[in-house]
Amino acid sequence: MKKYYLILVITVGLLFALQANASILKNPFHKQSKKTIKSSNLNSQSSDPLKAKAVYLELEGDNVEYDHESNVYITSGMSTAHIVEQNAKLEADEITYYGGDQHVEAKGNVKITRDNIVTSGESFKFDVTSNKYLLTKPFTLIKGAVIKARTVASLPDSQIEYEHGRLKLEEPVRVAQGFGARIHPRTFYSLQASRAARKAPGWDDVSKNVKYRVTAEKIVYDQSKAVNNLTVYGGRVHFQNFSLPAEPKFTTTVNSDPNVRTAPLIAPTLGTQGALGGFAIGPAFNLNVTDYHILSFSPFAQIGSGGSPGYGGMLGFYGPTTTLQLSYGSLKQRFIGQFRQKLFGNKTEFRTAYNYYLDEGFLGSTLAQINVGLVDRRKWRNSFLNKVTEGGVNFRSASSWVQSSPGILPTKYKNFLNDAGNPKDFKNSAFKAEEQITLISKPVFKLGTEKYNTALRFRTRNAFRAYSTGDFQGIFTGGPVLDNKLGPVSFGLGYDQGYVRGKSPLFYDQYIQGMQSVSLDGDVKLSEWITLGGYGTYNLQVQEVIERQVRAKVGPKDFKMLVNWDALRQQTQFGLNFLFGQPVDFEKFVILNSQNKSGGI
Repeated sequence: MKKYYLILVITVGLLFALQANASILKNPFHKQSKKTIKSSNLNSQSSDPLKAKAVYLELEGDNVEYDHESNVYITSGMSTAHIVEQNAKLEADEITYYGGDQHVEAKGNVKITRDNIVTSGESFKFDVTSNKYLLTKPFTLIKGAVIKARTVASLPDSQIEYEHGRLKLEEPVRVAQGFGARIHPRTFYSLQASRAARKAPGWDDVSKNVKYRVTAEKIVYDQSKAVNNLTVYGGRVHFQNFSLPAEPKFTTTVNSDPNVRTAPLIAPTLGTQGALGGFAIGPAFNLNVTDYHILSFSPFAQIGSGGSPGYGGMLGFYGPTTTLQLSYGSLKQRFIGQFRQKLFGNKTEFRTAYNYYLDEGFLGSTLAQINVGLVDRRKWRNSFLNKVTEGGVNFRSASSWVQSSPGILPTKYKNFLNDAGNPKDFKNSAFKAEEQITLISKPVFKLGTEKYNTALRFRTRNAFRAYSTGDFQGIFTGGPVLDNKLGPVSFGLGYDQGYVRGKSPLFYDQYIQGMQSVSLDGDVKLSEWITLGGYGTYNLQVQEVIERQVRAKVGPKDFKMLVNWDALRQQTQFGLNFLFGQPVDFEKFVILNSQNKSGGI
């Protein structure tokens, strides 16, 4: 098939030194031209204020027709227009250039390509002199979302406006991430649940039987912002027989960068705050100081045992690698705080805490008055370990200076620690080095179907400790774990045989789980809206429950209210898991600062 080529040089002039950048795809692809082509007819030394700029347009097609009287070029049959200085290509079934008013029209299977970015539509019209264009039925990709609309047009100040369309997210957005499975003691079952809670949300996490749809009068997306870049005006939530208005103006973040941090301007503070005592309730005010860091302040009221009142406040700073939190409560007239800084590819963490619970691996959360140190987590994997273990061998190396204080601990927790050692032998402070080695085997056997099954694994969890007092301690545990799923019931049942050699000189880190213990960690899904669960450790020697947690998840699949009660540590925590993945129908969708776009129109 023979191709015909036609090269046009279009010169556009503007008075008073205003240059018309007649690059057809500048706005659609939002990038400045890398090359400036000057017309050879212009004298740069001329005092005439009239300036001009040339645009080179190459038309290519199976057929090229030219109407001399109307100055119209028509290409058809696999037509292509190359905008040379923009390194852009327009493809369509038919492309027409109107020389009289200098505009280009394309019809049928329109595709625009620039820098390997493709935008498709049904028809395209571009005015060379005004830099305006109109694309019908566009399909556009913007940082994590897809827009389909009836039309899209350019506006002044690098704005783009879609009319009568639908915004659909590529992946659901986690509007809020609460508590729950992430803070359980690390049994086999809760480790699996914790991994599931931390992973990026997917469409399987969103309800498939949607009970509502969302519409908006206008949506504004600001390309220059990484956070708070999507604002919805006049939103409504439509149910089967009625609809409810949302906030008159709602701002959120659409971004595929996992390090971007965002939070609602005002959110609730609920639950127990470390060792402050009592129950806290109040507002939290959140402000993005950068695209990746949030500054939070929360004044709250406290309710103690017997209803005694108190007050307090919290100041927080949160980022991808940095966490800082300081709080005060009047019930016990106590300060608490923590600082964490991830290092060396996030595998190592420097942390310091004052009256604050810290995770200590398989030993659970512990509470020292002061704890300053480093924690490094590594995995050892090879072909053999991948065959016989779940994730290889896990190493947790820690070194810290610790000051222990029995007075800050809840009574029941303190009693268990007293039973584990003679309080007269405990030291007030010491340096501590610890190495934990844990592994979980692949299933020895696995029986059943997808909904009803059981699997037997073995686990071993061990700690080696050395103290500046000259003390050494080894904690060795191991035993089987039955991981079970019985329809709506999922649980892990484990037995641990323990052996402790040596002693710890610090009160707060005594081993309280016992030489023989049974653990149970699981959930019962009563309905799509309600899931109840808990965790417990039963010490067979003293015949007493050591650890006990109760949790509940209430709400539809993608909007869960969470509560978790830790009886040993006297901690109540609330949270919210809210995923949004429903498409939004809009009347108008405006993209600001479109020249900063990285993809699509």
